[in-house]
Amino acid sequence: MKRIPTLNWPPIINSNAVSIWIRLRDISLTVGAWLIIGFTIHNLLWLIFDYLSDPIFQLTTVAPPNWTAIWRKVSWFIYIALGLITWICLLASLRRKIINSTKYIKTLPAAVEIRELEIGLGVLPADVEHWRELRSVQVFVNSDNRVYKIIPTQTS
Repeated sequence: MKRIPTLNWPPIINSNAVSIWIRLRDISLTVGAWLIIGFTIHNLLWLIFDYLSDPIFQLTTVAPPNWTAIWRKVSWFIYIALGLITWICLLASLRRKIINSTKYIKTLPAAVEIRELEIGLGVLPADVEHWRELRSVQVFVNSDNRVYKIIPTQTS
């Protein structure tokens, strides 16, 4: 059995490497999703608007909803969703050791080890303290997952 080569993790995607078609696809999918959500709940929004308009807290143009009919239609979906949520939580608690032992979860080193990392990366401790105050820092990583350049960026 062949082993699949491990990819560098986390994958680094530069913003200049994303094509215009992918950006257009993402924008159109986002707008489409919001339109579907709006179309799906437009009756609820109209009901809320009617309830909060003058005379306040009274339905004037919309008939009050039939809650028993709504519950009959939605109850199986809610029961199935609660069952799936319970199942996922149970599996997560049973497999907690496997989930927490993945090689991608890294704990932050102690303060002494951070000083050693600063020395290993060739940066001054004062620079690291200054970078912590900034909102954004660009970190460049080579193919060996080693930091080779750090550029602090000022965002306004």
